[in-house]
Amino acid sequence: MGAKDILTATHKLEESGMTRFQSEAIAKTIIAAVEPLATRAALKATRADLKATKADLESSINSLKEQMATKIDLELLKEHMATKKDVESVKVWFLVILLGVHGSFLAITAGIAFI
Repeated sequence: MGAKDILTATHKLEESGMTRFQSEAIAKTIIAAVEPLATRAALKATRADLKATKADLESSINSLKEQMATKIDLELLKEHMATKKDVESVKVWFLVILLGVHGSFLAITAGIAFI
């Protein structure tokens, strides 16, 4: 409520039979009640700020989603690790066989040497 509106309201109250003291008291009471309220312009500015903040948050969330591993990614990684373990097991198995074959050759060589 602007100063002009308050003055007009005070004059109308006086014209209706109130004293100047009463009309000013009512005007002051209305000013005190209305003053802390937001204006339309302030609400529009706040709405624009909120929209910008929402857009920033959505952008941040999308960026985080892109960086996060999906459930499918985790399953593929799990399969890869299982395959890698299988390959490691096969390598160990071949190593044991090769050592066994090598040991057999050594035994045969040693046996031939003693003959």
